Amino acid sequence: MSMLWEKSETWRWLVRKTRDPKRFFFAFATVCGVVPGGIGYCVMQLTNTRNEQLEAHLHQTARPESTMMGQVNREAG
Repeated sequence: MSMLWEKSETWRWLVRKTRDPKRFFFAFATVCGVVPGGIGYCVMQLTNTRNEQLEAHLHQTARPESTMMGQVNREAG
């Protein structure tokens, strides 16, 4: 792992750029953190659709112990 920061010119360039000018650091942090987080949130919102028919089928075919645990969880919450 030490080879990364001892010999990699790209790594040294990145360290120099993020150490001195704060503007580059914030841009880099945004690209590495905020952008993937925003994309992930959008993907989750697009793929999280409720399917009432599937939920009804799962409730009908649930095992008794699963139904009992669901009731316990509802009462506790």
